Amino acid sequence: MAEEYAIAMDIGTSGIRAQAIDVSDNSTISTTVTLRHPIPGANVMDHLHFAVNVGVDQAHHLLIEAVNKVVDQLGIDKSKVVRFAVCGNPIQLSLFQNIEIRDLAFWGTNAMERLKITPPKRNSQILKPGDVDLEINPDAEVYIPPAIKHEIGADALAMLVKSDVVNREGIYLVSDFGTNAEIALVIDGEIYSCSAAAGPAMEGQAIECGMLASPGAISDVSPEGMDWQLKILNGDLKVEDGDIMDVVEGTVKKERETNTKARGITGTGVISAYSLGTEQGIISIPDIKSPNNKLNLQDGVFLSEKDLTEIGKALGAFRAAHITLCVEAGIEFDDIDAVYMAGASGFYVDPLKSLTVGQIPANSWDIYQIGNTSLLMARDIVENPELLQELQEIADGMQGNHITLATSEIFEKIYGLELAVCEQNMPLWKYDEWLESYGYGNLPELEEDPEIHRLYDSDIPDMGKNGLSIIEEVGTKLENKVEGCVNCKKCENECPEKALVIEDGVATIRSDYCNGSACLRCERVCPDKVFLYEKLFYIQGGEATQL
Repeated sequence: MAEEYAIAMDIGTSGIRAQAIDVSDNSTISTTVTLRHPIPGANVMDHLHFAVNVGVDQAHHLLIEAVNKVVDQLGIDKSKVVRFAVCGNPIQLSLFQNIEIRDLAFWGTNAMERLKITPPKRNSQILKPGDVDLEINPDAEVYIPPAIKHEIGADALAMLVKSDVVNREGIYLVSDFGTNAEIALVIDGEIYSCSAAAGPAMEGQAIECGMLASPGAISDVSPEGMDWQLKILNGDLKVEDGDIMDVVEGTVKKERETNTKARGITGTGVISAYSLGTEQGIISIPDIKSPNNKLNLQDGVFLSEKDLTEIGKALGAFRAAHITLCVEAGIEFDDIDAVYMAGASGFYVDPLKSLTVGQIPANSWDIYQIGNTSLLMARDIVENPELLQELQEIADGMQGNHITLATSEIFEKIYGLELAVCEQNMPLWKYDEWLESYGYGNLPELEEDPEIHRLYDSDIPDMGKNGLSIIEEVGTKLENKVEGCVNCKKCENECPEKALVIEDGVATIRSDYCNGSACLRCERVCPDKVFLYEKLFYIQGGEATQL
């Protein structure tokens, strides 16, 4: 039998993960991940904003160029790919397909009618590679899993299906702990859902030394007296011991026995540091009690007070979302039977620390870490294409109650309390008083001895015989002349991600480093107001030309 391959892909808000699979025996050949997303922005709403204001075609071009780069990196004969499945949230899959996306911008019915926006049906589909500019065998089948409804995408369906909570009686809380955190409360099969948009800090971004879960990332810390044992991901994304550090003084107490050097810290590592630092009294949000006001980790990696404020806001979004779902569903935290943690961040984080910092309800007693369910479901589809129709039937049968947190008065009140905690050091007893005054109950008490079930060794269980490869530069360099630019370089110096270079009035932006509409500091600092981000570039055929 001739060689035939399949590709399973997860397009997340913070990056792309893909696997090549041998169709003959469903064995994994290789795995490729990117460290960033190719479209400018720090969260999914930034990607949506870019697509709506700069152009869906441009956003699609950036995304597909990155997808094709990932496919190349898998190291297989692309002409022999016969199946390709992709999973992600509705915005990512709409950009992948290059279909209408404005209906996801939360505009009202009147605005949609005035703008003549017809929401597309986001049902399961089988496309051809040419339909989406995918550079593989033109006769291959491209599988798109369904959304439950336009707010609840295939990634949310994946975590619900892979956790199997929709088929059981009981009350379950399922969360995908990524940048655009999908959260579902399932009560005897009925789903209450929301997207917390916790922000890039959950994936290690918007953190000065932050990075996604990849080799060299500090993913956890544990106490050694008052010193810290650092945990680092090795080349196979397995956790190994790093240095033992005095994080206050920044001195090494015991060097690591391996050669893995720390390159940065993941969101899970930040959560772990946040928890341990608070427990040891080194952290009193928003302050760090060290000579340089930093937590000094190994190999020059550190956490600043600004970093901890960012992670505090992200954690606050989770706790506020959990409380909002419980209030909307009319249940108490004590009613929840089990908690499921999906995604890389949900897999690598220590659940005991998640309990103490509010990432999951403090009283959670039965906790499951289930890995990258989005990639796992994409893999299930290429291994059994008939599953696509089954998923559509599951999606059609689900009763969903989606809460849009941006317009929720309950969430607005609670998140205001969270900001007071992480920015003004409001004590939790005061938070609890306010919560009770709103009629939202009380914060749960901490579970001291929960049962923790970790289903795999890493969030991607099998890297394949050729192992893992990483693409660090996944974006496109967009270049164009800025008319009227005097070359003062204020825009370049203001860019927090060093994504922008300007020479002789010509701007070059690296799309995967740019924070997009979440930032726009380059535009605001321009003294002559000639740097107009959204109108600067038009992408066609891999080049950037002015509108």
